[in-house]
Amino acid sequence: MRVRRTVRMVVASVAALVGAGAGSLVAAPAVDAATVVRTSRVVWGMNGDVPVAGDYTGDGRRDLAVWRPSTGTWYIQGLPTFSWGVAGDVPVVADFTGDGRIDPAVWRPSTGTWYIRGVAKVVWGLQGDVPVARDWNGTRGADLAVWRPSTGTWYVRGVTTTAWGLNGDVPVPRDWNSDGRSDLAVWRPSTGTWYLRGIATVAWGLNGDVPVPADYSGDGRPELAVWRPSTGTWYERGVATVTWGLPGDVPQTGDFLGTSAADQVVWRPSTGTWYLRWQEVTTSPTPPAPTTRCDPSYPTICLPPPPPDLDCSQIPYRNFPVRQPDPHRFDADHDGIGCES
Repeated sequence: MRVRRTVRMVVASVAALVGAGAGSLVAAPAVDAATVVRTSRVVWGMNGDVPVAGDYTGDGRRDLAVWRPSTGTWYIQGLPTFSWGVAGDVPVVADFTGDGRIDPAVWRPSTGTWYIRGVAKVVWGLQGDVPVARDWNGTRGADLAVWRPSTGTWYVRGVTTTAWGLNGDVPVPRDWNSDGRSDLAVWRPSTGTWYLRGIATVAWGLNGDVPVPADYSGDGRPELAVWRPSTGTWYERGVATVTWGLPGDVPQTGDFLGTSAADQVVWRPSTGTWYLRWQEVTTSPTPPAPTTRCDPSYPTICLPPPPPDLDCSQIPYRNFPVRQPDPHRFDADHDGIGCES
């Protein structure tokens, strides 16, 4: 069942969110009798990581995830860590098998090679291209595709080779007409114009904005949207204008909480923190906010006490303060620093 959305939204300030404990949930007052705005802050990742949020478990929700270029390691919240890719690769978040789960993949610009974990290794594209893997033919699985900025040409393997866009544009392919297939589309920063091939040409946004198209209304169709780094404002066409995030943040799109509509989410590289904001329908008073259990032995990060027992290879943090009794035994040499690199 899709969640009913409302344009009247409560704008929770980032300053108030920063004051909440890591991993805590904060409920704002109800917007009306049935809608509340909720927020969450979760530390996951480090400066230098690349956010790669996606539905890796097939439960319909995006999972917090980062890829670490220095080691090629994927850290997906709730799943084991693994290495896939090398420094210089571009991580690609897509479901190549059509099973409803993201298949970790990287595209190597130096050779144009796609490395899809457990699926395939294929050469497609040239250095300077932008990978744009999506379902282009309606088979549910993502197809290999690149967009070539120098010529504005889309190369979709086994489907089409089409010129659409100019150098300097940003590719924004989505299923814009709800026919089950992605459509060629670009956003032009110089004019703020969206060019959706065969569908529409619409001005929305300003130079300096970041395009963040997604289904914010929960009707199954993506909306034109941009995020303005200078003010942290989301402009979702026909849906809402929401302030969420700070300059330097990286906006992320999609349904993280299972509400059937896209949430406002940013990842802050300087601290590795995810800030999530979403709406949900409730017919009862807002309950007290649950708080994640954070073991006091690790005061600067939030990790639960055992069980399970964790080791350094299973967490994305390094060189953090440790206090005794250190139940996970991260501080092997007892110098007060855990998982030293």
